[in-house]
Amino acid sequence: MSAQTRELARRWFEEVWNERRADTIEELVHPHCIGHHEGRMTRGSADLKVMRDQLLTMVADLRVVIEDICAEDDNAVVRWRFAGVSSAGSRKPISFEGMTWLKFSEGKVIEGWDRWNQAAFLQQVAM
Repeated sequence: MSAQTRELARRWFEEVWNERRADTIEELVHPHCIGHHEGRMTRGSADLKVMRDQLLTMVADLRVVIEDICAEDDNAVVRWRFAGVSSAGSRKPISFEGMTWLKFSEGKVIEGWDRWNQAAFLQQVAM
């Protein structure tokens, strides 16, 4: 089970973020999924798509590097680093890191928690 959970977590970051595949969101998100993010909650795939699109609008050329994945049973914790450039006039490089805990049920994300320094990110975007 852990190997499958690890692969699902890897796909989430590689396909949803790096490959920009909205169909992977539909495939991997349970209809009743709850996301606990810095400053907001999402419910279901439609909310996640809106949040992802907002971030992609703020950070051009956004890429994620998975630094580590720990998986056990239906849980995976991913340590990651996002990087890109500000979409604002400065086009300044942006980099931020964080962790995501994903809970899967029957191969779909049922709940997730993101933790990262949102204040530092917003400061970089504004500069």
